[in-house]
Amino acid sequence: MVDTPGPVVVFRAGHVVTDFAAGRGEPADSVAVAAGQVVAVGLLATLRRAFDAAAVVELGGGWIVPGLEDAHCHPTIAADELCHLSLSATDQGDVERVAQAVQSSSRSNGWIKLVGWLAARTEQGPIDLALLDWLAPDEPLVIVHANGHWGYLNTVGLRRAGLLDEHGKVRGAAVPGNGWVETTAAGDPTGRVYEQVLFDVMEPALARDPAAVALATFADRRDALRTIERRYVARGVTAMTEALCSETGWELLESVTRGRAAGPRYSALIPAHDVALAKKLQQRGNERLSVLGLKTFVDGALNGGTCMLSAAPAEVVPQQLRDSEQIAAEQAAAHRLELQLAVHANGDNAVDVLLEAGERSGLGGRIEHGSFIRDDQLPLLRAQGWAVVPFGSYIREHGRRLLELYGAARMESAIRHRSLTEAGVLVAGSSDYPCAGYDPWPAVWSCATRRVADGDAHGEVVGAREALSPAAALALYTRGSARLRRTSAAPGTLAPGEQADFAVLDVDPRSLAGLEQMQTGGVAATVVAGALAYDRSVGVSETGAPA
Repeated sequence: MVDTPGPVVVFRAGHVVTDFAAGRGEPADSVAVAAGQVVAVGLLATLRRAFDAAAVVELGGGWIVPGLEDAHCHPTIAADELCHLSLSATDQGDVERVAQAVQSSSRSNGWIKLVGWLAARTEQGPIDLALLDWLAPDEPLVIVHANGHWGYLNTVGLRRAGLLDEHGKVRGAAVPGNGWVETTAAGDPTGRVYEQVLFDVMEPALARDPAAVALATFADRRDALRTIERRYVARGVTAMTEALCSETGWELLESVTRGRAAGPRYSALIPAHDVALAKKLQQRGNERLSVLGLKTFVDGALNGGTCMLSAAPAEVVPQQLRDSEQIAAEQAAAHRLELQLAVHANGDNAVDVLLEAGERSGLGGRIEHGSFIRDDQLPLLRAQGWAVVPFGSYIREHGRRLLELYGAARMESAIRHRSLTEAGVLVAGSSDYPCAGYDPWPAVWSCATRRVADGDAHGEVVGAREALSPAAALALYTRGSARLRRTSAAPGTLAPGEQADFAVLDVDPRSLAGLEQMQTGGVAATVVAGALAYDRSVGVSETGAPA
């Protein structure tokens, strides 16, 4: 007999992969779990001898692997977006379909809200204030770009936000310093707004007046969040980091995690400007929902062309939101709370700001995205203790747009998973959902192939030097992401003493052929803290047993 922290349950499949960053290891088909922790891995016969009173859960003949973790996503924002209309790219170009969507849209805090926008023009011309006002002449309209950093407001919306004077001109004093309203040469608004101006309308974590934000009802967002959870656990995801969590977002997460035995774990990044909120929520955290760090911003969006980039193409309009002195102060604030500072920084010039801050403070943190990092910055990132959380699926999902915006030569060294890993920098896997898809398997495929998706076919390779092996790509979403969340000996693995979070797959994913099969299915079960959160044969469970 072996001493354990509680009753033992043995989960049996056909094979066990304990660590994607390690070699093949000893043959195993079972994982023994007690009190939500792994206590042993091995063959069923061996574990039966060690734990003769253990119950055995048969999970088929597949592969038990460490649970995948999404280190940067926005499930509470995505929950609100699920409550609003998101048109297809084709429909976004059809004025009549957009008009129908506006008319049928429910109102959120008095706003008409469309989300997931990508189009810059319709079949009748560019999206401008005249079109926006035609779509909604009497009610405030906000259209949120898929990147979440810019969007459109009609005249009524601009007025409701307090941005226009009596003559319809932009009130400069009303525009926040870390946002802007695009205008024509004559000074008239075009309808396009950026950063803080948009956040004041759609993002409660950053809005200067959260009560004025266009949000769906709490009940609708809670139901949508449960839908998102079901989608995640059905793809083998056991933990997520909400990368910008407002107080109402935290309350949503509390509402779905409270009192249940199964379901994903959540960590949260709290806006760095609201240290009081971070302190309060730290006291309310638990094993299923906890505060991980503070979140701040240096530059704009990769897909939106507002990142701080050296020698930027003409189409890129860099925006700096903070300087190194401000970042250093936020590092110190996070350190006092024993939290990480997570900094949104896409361009290499933005990374320079972080390195300057690190020199001032003597502290590191985590870089959210780090899309363009120069060779000379790699050793400095490691020396200062910065981790990087790059986009996982952006080459696959947004590669065509990024090639048009930044050019093929620049994209050869974009989203540098391999270079960062080889430089000894901690790298995690992330989706940035809803700015990209939530499913980790297309993202892992993207990291391993660097191919642009071209309909149902595989498109061109972008930055082949940065491709990882399938096992190394999977290590980003297990070891890498878990090391940002936990300080145990071997987080993101199925080593004894680690969290009993794992998935059961139909195939071994450590090959391109296996990854191909995982693109459309392949997850048989998901277990979190030793409780069954998903079983393909019966669906999602919140009780720890098949639903």
